[in-house]
This record gives sequence, C-alpha cells and structure tokens, in this order.
Amino acid sequence: VDISKQIYTAKIRFEPLINHIYHLYENKDGESLLIMVAPDDWGRRGCPYKFIASVRLLADHTWDIVS
Repeated sequence: VDISKQIYTAKIRFEPLINHIYHLYENKDGESLLIMVAPDDWGRRGCPYKFIASVRLLADHTWDIVS
C-alpha cells in the first residue's frame, strides 16, 4: 500500500502501460520518481537516485512489487 501511494504521488513523465515493469526511485530532495531505467542499466556512473522498488502495473491499475 505504501509503495502504491508513493507511485501515485511520484513524478512520471510517461504513460505507464499495463504489465510493464518500471522502477521507483527517490531523488536527493525526497521526491519520488517512476522511471523506465532499471538500477543496473545506468552505466558507469551508476544510478543518481536512491532505488526503492521495481514494480509492474496490473490491469486493475494497482502495482505489483517485482523487487
């Protein structure tokens, strides 16, 4: 429930699609961000945000925590 609340208050710059996996992060200001880039996909510099969870949008518009 807490993750779902955090996702729905997160900054999202795209339209999430059902059954796709997204990644929830928190920036240094404490703002939540839902991003398509996985923690391992940031390259050499590494992720600039704190990783919270990987989630999948379900058909009923709830979120399943993947990791």
